[in-house]
Amino acid sequence: MTRFRLLLSLVLLSLPLMAWAQDVSREALAARMASHEAPLIVDVRTPAEYAQGHLAGALNVPVDEVAARHGALGVPRDADVVVYCKSGKRAARARDTLQSLGYTRVNLLQGSADAWRADGRPMVAEHPSP
Repeated sequence: MTRFRLLLSLVLLSLPLMAWAQDVSREALAARMASHEAPLIVDVRTPAEYAQGHLAGALNVPVDEVAARHGALGVPRDADVVVYCKSGKRAARARDTLQSLGYTRVNLLQGSADAWRADGRPMVAEHPSP
């Protein structure tokens, strides 16, 4: 009976993470951005990649710095967060890290930046100083 309770507890504790461990479509995110109801968007690429073009309003926190800088996100742990990178691999690592830190509503941008660009959606580029 004790093993059953332990297993049940582990399953129940992981449900919130599993419920939110999914992709958000590019169309849904674009619609939320257009209506000024965007979630926190986190770009986990390098600063150089971010400067070359990122989603409007995205916060740049490189994947290797997510654990150390999660406090800089400035949102409650139950807030909607969308993470993306170039293709999705680093974003998945960042999502796992944030979930391990107690963030319960972390989603990946479907297709990440490559698919966003392929759709012809706008990216914001940083312009170097002259």
